[in-house]
Amino acid sequence: MSLLIGFLLIASSLLTIVWIDKNDQDYLRQHQALHDRDLNQMHLIREMLSNRLELWFESFIHLQQGITDNPDATRDFISEEFDYLQLNWQINNLWLFDSGQQVIYANHQYIPDYVQDGVAQTLKNQSSVSQIRCVQSCFQLISMPILSANGDLLVLTASASLLEMMAALNRSTSAELALVVTPSGIKGAPLRDAQIQAPISYIKRQNLDALLKLIPQDITLNMVLDRGYRLVMNEQAYLINLLPVDNDVADTAYLLAVHDISEEWARHDSYQLGVITISAIVVALCALTFFLMAERLRRRLLILAKRLPLLAQKKYDEFNDMKFKHSLMFLDEIDEVQRSTNLLGEQLESMDGKIEQNTRELENIAMYDRLTGLPNRNMLNFILRKKIAALARTPKPLVVILLDFDNFRKINDSYGHGVGDEFLMVAAQRLRSSLRESDVISRFGGDEFVIVLQEVDDVSNAITLAEKLVIKFREPVEIGAQRFYTSISLGITTCEGQNLTVDDLVRQADIAMYAAKDAGGDRYSMFNEGMSTKVMRRIEIEHDVRDALLDGQFKFALQAQIEISTGKLIGFEALVRWLHPKNGYIMPDEFIPIMENSESMITLGYWGIKRAFTILAHLESLGFRGYRVAVNLSASQFLDPNLINFMREQLAQSEQGAEQVELELTERTVVADIEQTLRKMHELKELGFSFSIDDFGTGYSSLAYLSQLPVDIIKIDRSFIAGMSGNSADKQIVKSTVAMVRKLGMKVVAEGVETAEQLNMLKEMRCDVAQGYYISKPIFEDDLYQALPTKLDDGVWNKLDLQF
Repeated sequence: MSLLIGFLLIASSLLTIVWIDKNDQDYLRQHQALHDRDLNQMHLIREMLSNRLELWFESFIHLQQGITDNPDATRDFISEEFDYLQLNWQINNLWLFDSGQQVIYANHQYIPDYVQDGVAQTLKNQSSVSQIRCVQSCFQLISMPILSANGDLLVLTASASLLEMMAALNRSTSAELALVVTPSGIKGAPLRDAQIQAPISYIKRQNLDALLKLIPQDITLNMVLDRGYRLVMNEQAYLINLLPVDNDVADTAYLLAVHDISEEWARHDSYQLGVITISAIVVALCALTFFLMAERLRRRLLILAKRLPLLAQKKYDEFNDMKFKHSLMFLDEIDEVQRSTNLLGEQLESMDGKIEQNTRELENIAMYDRLTGLPNRNMLNFILRKKIAALARTPKPLVVILLDFDNFRKINDSYGHGVGDEFLMVAAQRLRSSLRESDVISRFGGDEFVIVLQEVDDVSNAITLAEKLVIKFREPVEIGAQRFYTSISLGITTCEGQNLTVDDLVRQADIAMYAAKDAGGDRYSMFNEGMSTKVMRRIEIEHDVRDALLDGQFKFALQAQIEISTGKLIGFEALVRWLHPKNGYIMPDEFIPIMENSESMITLGYWGIKRAFTILAHLESLGFRGYRVAVNLSASQFLDPNLINFMREQLAQSEQGAEQVELELTERTVVADIEQTLRKMHELKELGFSFSIDDFGTGYSSLAYLSQLPVDIIKIDRSFIAGMSGNSADKQIVKSTVAMVRKLGMKVVAEGVETAEQLNMLKEMRCDVAQGYYISKPIFEDDLYQALPTKLDDGVWNKLDLQF
């Protein structure tokens, strides 16, 4: 321990001596460097100001047209600009000489000898001469040659104050400056005898005088010129540097630079005091020893501290690269921390990778349809917002087309949603192949697709595309071994400004699409404002239909059907009527098409069937037996899977037989899906129900279909009956139809009989049954029950009263 303490004391003493000596030398070198810097800065600033003044004179004079044409012009110019030079360039005096040293211009008559000497030297060397002169005060004298346009050599001499140079030096060195003069001109003279001529300083002149008087008598100019002098005054330390202002006047004029080094002096003394203090040395040595011992720990902890934030920033590559090596011999807790940190990094990197993958999948789910791979409604909204915003930059219209498949629901109901999904995938591929790369197609929902066209020169291009798509989807869609025949309805709308929103465009296209459906489908429709009114009416009806079904606003009006050969009443056709509590009577042609493909239509159809059984039961209670009621079945109701069970329930609950209920189908319903139609018709036929085809001749059925279907009655449309009297073609069609249908073993019903002539013609054609205004108008249920006793005569319908 004693040896260790002795070694520490000896080492401390040696280190103290070495450090103090080195500190003193460094301190002196700093002062010498400050002295050299002041001198270099002074020469640099002086040369810079001199060059700037010369450059200004040369450029300012020669760039002025006509100034150098002759000496008189140059003189006039200098005379005009002298005030400017005095104000902005601190020019005290200005002279212009010709090549013979004759004065051309002078701001005053006295011309010092040193000016003449400078002019002579300039003419001799034919180059500028710059020097500093001290006469009462020090100034910079510059003589520069000027060559006039006619070849004469002129000399321009200017004296400028040294204040600008001293001010620039003050800014660059932060020193307190003053110009001092030594009258004796002896370099070995004491510095304290120098006289201050022009101070540029925050220190007052008397303070500078006092500062000089504190300098010892043995400190000479020579000593200060070489290395400066350090002086302490009023507990303040100053470094005094003496700089010769010009080589020619170095014996008389100097620039005194005073630096306040109080802080450096205090730090120097404090440092030396700290070094000398034994306790400080011991503490420093202990700190150094501890630092050496703890360096490895500190370095590794620093690496860990730098690595952990990288995990928060998800910079896993940098995190993995920044590791310290484990020591095989000295494993400690920090190595264990690094191992845990590495494990944490691996887990976080794996978790972030999974999160990014899940995020991409969620974004894909959110923006793309999983079935078809097309953009979904969210992506469509995003794209449309961008394209509407882009309309401000392009004059081309933005076109939106909404496409919907006609009767797509039949595919889902008949073959299941799996087949429906495959149909949509094939349809999406067919749509995509019909569009350009720049066009956008989105699955809007269900069987609806939206096409966005922007790079179109005219709306006619969109119409051409719509026609192409309509034709293309008339071709069958093949799903495995099955072929589906379908059609599409398209709604087209355009936008040429930013006055519409995304919802507005889609709504307009949707309105136009429904207009195409209302017109029969398999076509396109352009949006117009009149459609909006129809849509509002449609929405109003759809809303009111639900209340009408609940409140019992629907009623049946029954139109009599008679056997033509005997005039006997055989039954009635039940025609639905809607008596709205506010809007009164609403025509079936207005609300039936709206309800046709909705759940409300199915509900209304089941109400009609149930009501038909009720009407038959009431007629029998009144003594009118053996009649039948014909009820219309919509396409959606006929395809409803619950139809068969419902009909069985009605037969079980009613005493009326199935043969008394006639189910009317349209040609469109029959041929839409012939296989399913046949199957369901045979099931209903087994229950005892009869079938009639309504409005025969207006659709697209054929004899081939009729021969397959278990149909009992064919109803000829009223349009053919009305034309029989004046149109031989209509008459021949009716005659042929009657003959053909009777040959197939079916009965024929003629609709819309309005005259006795028509009835007689039908009788001649051997038509079976007739109905129409000539026989009876449709009569509401309650009125029918009261009117029947007066309208029947032994079962024969009384045709004389045509008001019913």
